[in-house]
Amino acid sequence: MTASGPQNPPPRPSPRPGCLPGAEQAAGLPVTVVPDDLAVDGVDEVLKRFLGYDVPGLGRLEGGHLAGDGGDDTVTVMAGRAAWTVRPSPREVVVEDGAAESPRVMIQAAPDPMLRWLWGRAGDEAVRLTGEQAWAGYLRRMLAATTQ
Repeated sequence: MTASGPQNPPPRPSPRPGCLPGAEQAAGLPVTVVPDDLAVDGVDEVLKRFLGYDVPGLGRLEGGHLAGDGGDDTVTVMAGRAAWTVRPSPREVVVEDGAAESPRVMIQAAPDPMLRWLWGRAGDEAVRLTGEQAWAGYLRRMLAATTQ
């Protein structure tokens, strides 16, 4: 058995019903609200399992990187009461539980809209951005590169 990490990421889980934002939209069906506990789990999953482990995806980042190599810049994502700190760099992204003290941007929403926003299934009107909006766009670009 090998340890998981950037060199040996764990297998990505299969999508669960109600946790694949946009599938209903694509099928022309009414959109079902994802329950808070499941949406928080989905936010954690996309940040830690996709963004935190797809190092090759960072090399395909459209528009380049805002963060330097030090990992000193942070983005805070808050879905309801749950929070994560994203520490991006051109070579890796570290995702930690909890909010950063002085993030470049704080992105807040209820769990369902946050999950949809992270997957690019909702626009910026679904979340509240506090701080440098370019860093919210940077997070979305990193997610697009690592969830393909």
